[in-house]
Amino acid sequence: MRDNQSLDAVLGSLSATAASEVPADFMDGVWQRAGQLGEIADRRRRAALFAGLFVVGLGAGAGASEWPGGFGASPAPFGESLILGEQLSPSALLHVEP
Repeated sequence: MRDNQSLDAVLGSLSATAASEVPADFMDGVWQRAGQLGEIADRRRRAALFAGLFVVGLGAGAGASEWPGGFGASPAPFGESLILGEQLSPSALLHVEP
């Protein structure tokens, strides 16, 4: 009950004072800030999408190529076992045998 009385007293003192005028450019500032927040959100979204595409592309590139120096788990990569051991890389296709 004590809190209600102090709240009523504060509200009464606020209602007795004259309301200050809002500056004319107040809404312009509000819309400008809203635009800035929208730009920040768009920038974060683009950065997250770029990072996701980078990780997917990096994973796809690593999955499509062989590990150098025999670091793979099996001696023959999975792609070679599907095509019966044929070497279809560009360097192997360009190699000319006499």
